[in-house]
Amino acid sequence: MRRVLVVDDDYDLAQLLREVLTYDNCEVDIATNGMEAMDRLHTGEYDAVICDLMMPRVDGEVLYNDVVREYPFLASRFIFVTGQASRKAGFSDFVGRTGNHLIEKPFDLPAFRAAVQETIERES
Repeated sequence: MRRVLVVDDDYDLAQLLREVLTYDNCEVDIATNGMEAMDRLHTGEYDAVICDLMMPRVDGEVLYNDVVREYPFLASRFIFVTGQASRKAGFSDFVGRTGNHLIEKPFDLPAFRAAVQETIERES
């Protein structure tokens, strides 16, 4: 079973993603912000991190940079999710530099599932 960390301050979306990923045979933990995500990463191993870009306190870019410093093997294991506002804030350039998936909200579930599968199967 694969372990996935969902980092999103939108409770309803995080729960939906948990349901979808559980159906796809993943064990899912949820963090509502970047600080909570780092706490979870300290205590568990994950095959993928699904991360909202715009969150209070610690946004997705800061979280990614912190994770890459402490857990470099996870650098290619992120999937970023965002609304239109994030694209305007320049986050798409950042995500492009990481080489990871960027999925816009609202997103197509089959495309989301494919991105998760591809990310989990990547070699670190």
